[in-house]
Amino acid sequence: MKRPTIACPSLILSVTTALAGWSSAALYTDGHGDFGLAYENGRLHFHFHAGGATIDGYETEGEFDLTDVITVVSTDALMVLPVDLPALGAGSGQSVWVLPQSQNVMLPFLGLATEELPAGQWTDITFTLGTVTSPSGAGHFALWQYDVFGDPIIRMSTADPGVDEITLGAGSHAHHNWGFTEAGTWTIEMTASGTHAMDGFKQTTEIITFQVVPEPSAVLVSCASAVLLAFRRKRR
Repeated sequence: MKRPTIACPSLILSVTTALAGWSSAALYTDGHGDFGLAYENGRLHFHFHAGGATIDGYETEGEFDLTDVITVVSTDALMVLPVDLPALGAGSGQSVWVLPQSQNVMLPFLGLATEELPAGQWTDITFTLGTVTSPSGAGHFALWQYDVFGDPIIRMSTADPGVDEITLGAGSHAHHNWGFTEAGTWTIEMTASGTHAMDGFKQTTEIITFQVVPEPSAVLVSCASAVLLAFRRKRR
């Protein structure tokens, strides 16, 4: 059967071009996924765990190296702030992109996980924010949660000078709001560390990549995935 022609707006080329340097990476577009930790051969392995995540258009279960996955933040994440949001250094009326801590079926439902580390063998695990590179060099990234009163609790923020770390108990799991102030490719350095009962202090640092989509139509995300997937297959 002949494949249908994918009619993409010309602006989609900006997304494909931005990702061309990452052409071997898979696109995570929606569903549940975690940046998680495992302990293998005496080393912490910081990885992406797909738990029903959509990867390159297919619902997937399994683990990927962080360098092999790009999280796509589509225009379904785009919102106009009704009030100031200090975590992102953004004011009322400003447009930002947010992957929420509660599941939205159109977006990545992204968590941090230590479930593969037995609680009896590890102290608490700390995730620490490192260098964040935004598309323009002036954008802001933040991770925060809302308390029972709806007030934001900032965990990590390039706009706030406070402590940029999250502590989770071993064997646990948590979801946060992931926010970005501009479209384009973001790279976020994150270090995970903890102390093993027998092997002592361990840490690992990885780079996490996000592609924040600027266009005003959710169609562009699926179109970008299809174009990029075809591009990747052609290169192989």
